[in-house]
Amino acid sequence: MIGKTVLIIDSDTDLLHLASHIFQKEGAQTITASREMEGMSKLFTCHPDLIVLDVVLPGADGFEICRKIRQVSGVPLIILTALNGEQEMLQGLEAGADDFLSKPFNAEILVARARAVLRRSEHQNNDAAPFKYNDGNLSIDIENHHVLIKGRLVKLTRVEFRLLVYLARNAGKVLTFNQILSAVWGDEYRGNMEYVHIYISHLRRKLEENTKSPRYFLTVHGVGYIFESQELLYK
Repeated sequence: MIGKTVLIIDSDTDLLHLASHIFQKEGAQTITASREMEGMSKLFTCHPDLIVLDVVLPGADGFEICRKIRQVSGVPLIILTALNGEQEMLQGLEAGADDFLSKPFNAEILVARARAVLRRSEHQNNDAAPFKYNDGNLSIDIENHHVLIKGRLVKLTRVEFRLLVYLARNAGKVLTFNQILSAVWGDEYRGNMEYVHIYISHLRRKLEENTKSPRYFLTVHGVGYIFESQELLYK
């Protein structure tokens, strides 16, 4: 992480020192903030490559801060939470976070996740050949980063879009949890099946007509998921 700048926003002084030390050991420059306004100010003045944001700040909601950041910046962002529940992950996903990490965290895991998030951000526009899918209901255009349902633009986060494109590129194939994790998140995430479940659930909410009887995102119990192309059915 040499040459990278990391902004850490947390009201816990001990955690700020610990996280700063961890990233500095990896060659990164760190900037810290303990309150919302201070964090937003340093976002604009220091232009960090990565933000690590605690979900609980004095008088502020970390998820709301994440949404505010996403209105003005696409900087990679990791949310720290002591809650570690599916609902909190969904809130972070809605807010636009790139990853989630429970406190207390392991230093090696924090660094590995930070590297993975930065790597995904740097390569988000290098997804091999251009790809388009259009069945008359769902339309995916990787070149323009557009997803439409019945002609209506659907807003997806960067991770949601990467997952959708990976599944659609491999339509008709059963993809295991670890295959999906490695391709979309990175090898560091192998074994974290909850990521796949939560993001698939969110894609279903945004793109399926009936989430209880999905047409696109089919579950292969105990194995993974399959994207079922509807091109011949809808046209």
